[in-house]
Amino acid sequence: MNENQPKFFPPVLESNYESISQIRTMCSLLSGMAAGVLGLRGIFGLLFFVVTSAVASFIILTVGCNGSALKYFPRGPKEFFTFESIMCGGMTYILAWIVAYDAIYIF
Repeated sequence: MNENQPKFFPPVLESNYESISQIRTMCSLLSGMAAGVLGLRGIFGLLFFVVTSAVASFIILTVGCNGSALKYFPRGPKEFFTFESIMCGGMTYILAWIVAYDAIYIF
């Protein structure tokens, strides 16, 4: 770490990561319900999840971090567009999709 990079206080950094996790969980829940209501299955459901996760990452970066993620996270914007960050809400998405899809199209 060089002198130009900000130093992060671990409890604050942990709080930042927790906030991001909560936002991603809520986004996954809402997008899963939307996909279930729209009846998206297979590859279209997967694409819908990836797109909504990427859009959520972009919104967190621009609105939540005011466009400067380096102030809040050590790796900056790279923190938001990794495979792990996009797929972290996958199980929540699937659960919400199953409930919404079953409630509308099966029951």
